[in-house]
Amino acid sequence: MPYNYLGNLKKREIVQKLQEAGCGVRNVNELNKIMEEMGLLNHCGNGWETTDSGAKFSMWHKGVFNSDAWHPELVDEIINYLNGQ
Repeated sequence: MPYNYLGNLKKREIVQKLQEAGCGVRNVNELNKIMEEMGLLNHCGNGWETTDSGAKFSMWHKGVFNSDAWHPELVDEIINYLNGQ
């Protein structure tokens, strides 16, 4: 469910949408690892940093640590990535 006027989603909501689409993503940690494989996130210390590629899907900018606002288009990108593997 979108939680602001831009329709951005939290990662937990993205996981739920991926599960509803039949993807085998079980939790946010698994989502983070998939997004890292896609080049959208970098593992940084105890968290995740948004890359240049990930910034276009984030409400924030590149380099944001543990971004919590993602555009709904990210769900389609992840589904396409998972189906292409």
